[in-house]
Amino acid sequence: STIIGDSIARLLEYFGYNVLRLNHLGDWGTQFGMLIAHLQDIYPEYLQKSPPIHDLSSFYKASKKRFDNEPDFQKRAYQCVVRLQSYDPDIIHAWKLICEVSRRDIDYIYQELEIEIIDRGESFYQSMMKDLVEELEQKNLLIEIRSTTCPESITYIIQSAFSSCKRY
Repeated sequence: STIIGDSIARLLEYFGYNVLRLNHLGDWGTQFGMLIAHLQDIYPEYLQKSPPIHDLSSFYKASKKRFDNEPDFQKRAYQCVVRLQSYDPDIIHAWKLICEVSRRDIDYIYQELEIEIIDRGESFYQSMMKDLVEELEQKNLLIEIRSTTCPESITYIIQSAFSSCKRY
């Protein structure tokens, strides 16, 4: 998707458009919860010593297998996501380590293809969310849904003026 996006960006720039090239590397979701929980188990000393992760793809596959087959691991992975979104310093440190490994892997490819992208994952918007949620709540535009698998996790659905319209 990066190569396709870069090709489209180059075309738009050629025609005079100002293109903001964003990469959502390090988005805060379940995948990162799995990776962080796996990191904690495999490299418990990760806070003191940078773990020797050289193949992030294999590391991810191992964490995904555990997530699918180990209910306790799955629960911890979800908890890691909540802790990540709550700015837990240890979890943020783990997240940064994993992002660094990922970035190292893709930097070479980006250089070869002359792709220039600004990193701006979900974490960039995290500090803005509290005020936004409060504003939408005041305007009665939110529906709150609590997760059954991870009670600490809350999902908000934004209602629009069209929410109650029937489709024909």
